Amino acid sequence: MSLRIFGKRSVVALSATALILSLSAGCSRGPSQKELSALEEQRQAALSAEKKLADKKGKINQLEQKVAEQKAKKQALEEKRSATKANLANMME
Repeated sequence: MSLRIFGKRSVVALSATALILSLSAGCSRGPSQKELSALEEQRQAALSAEKKLADKKGKINQLEQKVAEQKAKKQALEEKRSATKANLANMME
């Protein structure tokens, strides 16, 4: 039916045009070397940032642990000081 409306030449030309357009639009050569280089640079930057973040988190953990140790040491010294003051007060009586 469509052959009668458009004619054989029109259908063939239309089919050929559709085929060429679909092939040219669907087939690309892939990313260029410039795009690949930019992508690699971004990947390296992301890896570097992730490593830096992990290092900083590790440093934060170390410092938090050190603070906790210092607080415990301070608490122990304050308790010893209180006990010493109480002993001195008992000796003076």
